Amino acid sequence: MMTIKHNYHTHTYRCDHADGTDEEYVLAAIENGVEELGFSDHIMLPDHSQIGIRGEYEVLDNYIESINALKEKYKDKIKIHIGLEAEAMHYYFPYYRHLLESGKVEYLICGNHCEVAGNRLKFFFSSKTTKKDIKKYTSSLIEGMNTGLFIYVAHPDYFMGSYNEWNHFTKRISKKIIKTAIKKDIPLEFNFGGVRCRERFFNKEYRLPYPYDKFWILAKKMGAKVILGYDAHSPRDFNYEVNKQGFEMVEKLGLNPIEKLDL
Repeated sequence: MMTIKHNYHTHTYRCDHADGTDEEYVLAAIENGVEELGFSDHIMLPDHSQIGIRGEYEVLDNYIESINALKEKYKDKIKIHIGLEAEAMHYYFPYYRHLLESGKVEYLICGNHCEVAGNRLKFFFSSKTTKKDIKKYTSSLIEGMNTGLFIYVAHPDYFMGSYNEWNHFTKRISKKIIKTAIKKDIPLEFNFGGVRCRERFFNKEYRLPYPYDKFWILAKKMGAKVILGYDAHSPRDFNYEVNKQGFEMVEKLGLNPIEKLDL
C-alpha cells in the first residue's frame, strides 16, 4: 500500500474548512505510515480577515503552541514540523520573513489563491476565469518563487481548476512556472487535495480541476522536481483508499517525486 511518508501539507480546523483536532491528524498520519508530518495551515494575516478561508491572526499563537506540544509528545513516533501555507503576496513578504527568522515557523509553502487588492483580499479565479486572471496569478507566483521564502509550490496548476481548456496560452504559462521552479530549485507539488475533488465537465472534458495531467507531463519533460502533498483537511485524508486515484495518476504519468525535504 502506497503512502506519502513525508507530507508537508496539512491543515487544521482553524482555517474553518477543515475538521478534526491537531492530535487526530498526528494519530492518523502515524496509522497510515507517515514518518514526517508538516503542518501548514492557511497563514493567519495581521490585518486581513477571511472567514471560512483562514483563521484570524489571534489564533496563530495557539496554532504554534499546539503543534510544538505535539512535536514533543510524539517525538518517538513521528517527526513533526510547523509551517504555513501562504500566498505570494508582495505586501506580506516582510511578515513572512519575520515568521521564519523569528523561528515561530520552520517553513512556508506557496499556495497562491488570492492577492491584496486595495483593502481586501481578492481570489485570482472564479467561475469566469480569464487569461488576465491567470497572468496575474503566474506573475505573483514567479515573484514568490524568486524570494526564497517558500520550500515548494502547492498545486502550481491550480489555474486549471477554473479554466476550460489546455491551449497554447496555458502551455506557455505553465512553461514559465516550471522554468522558474527549475531555476530556483523549488519542487512543484502534485496535490492530492485536488484529486479528492469531484470530476466535472470542462469544455466537454470530464476531469478533475487539478492536478491536470498535461501540466505534469510538461513538468516531467522539462525536468522539474515534483513532490507529493496530501493537502489534508481531515484526518481521514491520510488513508490510502481516499487517495488511491492520486497514486494511480502519479504512476500513470510516470512521475518520480522526491520523497522528502531538508528543513
